[in-house]
Amino acid sequence: MSKLTLFGLALAAGACAPQAGTAPDQPTAPSMPGRAADDGTFLNQIDPVGGHWQVEQLGGDDFSRFKGWVDFSAGGFLNHGAGCSGGYPAFYQLHGGAIAVTRREPIPVGKCAGTSELANGTPAQRQAAGDSERRLASFLDQLSGWRRAGDTLVLTARDGTQATLTRPVEPHPDIAGRWVIESIGGEPLVTERRPPILSIAQGSIGAHADCNSFGGSFTVPVRGQIAVSGPMVSTLIGCGPEDAAEDSLMARAISSATTYRLEGDRLILSGGSGLVARRPALPDRRLSGEYEHCGNTMLGAYHNGTIELAIDNDTIRDNVGCVASYTAQGPTLALDLQQGPACSQTAPPFIPGEPVEVGGDLSVIAITLPDGFGFRDDGVLVLRTNRGLLTMCRKGSSRPFGS
Repeated sequence: MSKLTLFGLALAAGACAPQAGTAPDQPTAPSMPGRAADDGTFLNQIDPVGGHWQVEQLGGDDFSRFKGWVDFSAGGFLNHGAGCSGGYPAFYQLHGGAIAVTRREPIPVGKCAGTSELANGTPAQRQAAGDSERRLASFLDQLSGWRRAGDTLVLTARDGTQATLTRPVEPHPDIAGRWVIESIGGEPLVTERRPPILSIAQGSIGAHADCNSFGGSFTVPVRGQIAVSGPMVSTLIGCGPEDAAEDSLMARAISSATTYRLEGDRLILSGGSGLVARRPALPDRRLSGEYEHCGNTMLGAYHNGTIELAIDNDTIRDNVGCVASYTAQGPTLALDLQQGPACSQTAPPFIPGEPVEVGGDLSVIAITLPDGFGFRDDGVLVLRTNRGLLTMCRKGSSRPFGS
C-alpha cells in the first residue's frame, strides 16, 4: 500500500434534500418541548450551503472550463479554486438570505503553473488560469446574498454580479455511499475501535477502520465491472502490526476488484480476494441522549477540555452544570438558560479567525448558544452554534475517523 498523502472521501452533507431561497421547502414542524427527532433533512437545513459545489457561471461567463469549485464546511469556513491549484481559505457567515465573507490572508495566486498541464501550456493559458483564480476570489470576497433550489446555489455579490453553482452529479449512485465491510476472502473482518467502512463517491473508492484512511479512483467500464486505477493513497498514521494488516487487507481487496454486484443491502466485490459490505443501519436521529465531543473543533472556538451534553425531552445540560430548557421546531432549537454561575459565562463577539475557549470548566451551552441540530448519516449529532458547527457522538458509540 502506497502511503502518500491524505485521502478524503466527503459525501456532501445535505445534498439530498431540496432547498429554496433562504428557507427549507419542507413544512415546519410544530414547536414542542421534547421528543425532538431529525427526519433526515435537518442537517441540510442548519447548514444549507455546506459541501462541495462546482462553479458553472460567474457573471455572464461560462466558468466550467476553469473547473471552479467552492467548499463550504463547518458552518463557517470556505475554500475555493479555479484554473490554478486553488486552496484559498476564508470565513463565511449566513444571516437569513445574506452571506458575508472574511478573509484573513491575501491570496498568492502567483504565476499559476503548479500543474503539469499549465507548466507545459502557453503563457496565455497560464494567464487565463490565474485570472480565473483572482476573479473567483474577488467575487467571493464581495458576497452579499445566497439562495438555493435543490442542487443549484446562486451567490450574489454587492455589485449585483451572480454566480451559479451546482452539486457534482454522482456517476454511480447505485453503489455510492458508506458501506460496512463484513468480510474479505470469505473471512469476517473484525475491528476494535471503529467499524470498517468502505466509501464510494465521485469516482473515488476507499476505506478506513482503526488506523489509516486510504483510497484511489475507479471506473465502471460497463455495469457490473469495476476497474480501480493507480496505487492506494493513504494517510500516514503510525499503526500497530494488527491495524496495519487490516489496512493492507482492505487495500488489496479493493484494488484487485474487477466486478461488483448488489444483493439486497449488500455490495459484493469480486476479483482478487473478494469483499462483502452492507449498507449501515439508519442512525438514531432522536435528540435525547448522552453525548461527548468528537470530530471537528468548532470554528471560532478551541477546546479547553471535556465537552459533554445530557439531553432529555425538555432540557440540555453540559459537563459544567449549565442547564437550559429547550423547545424544538423542526431543526431549530430555542434555549432558555437557567440562572446560576454555570450559565452566566459569556464570550466576546464572534470575530472570524479569532477563537475563544470552550469546554472544561467553560460552559459550551452558555458560550455558544446552540440554536439548531441535525444528524449525519453516521449518527453524529451536529449542533449549529454561534461559533460554527459542533459535532457530538453518543456515549458508547464508535468514533468517526479522524476524531
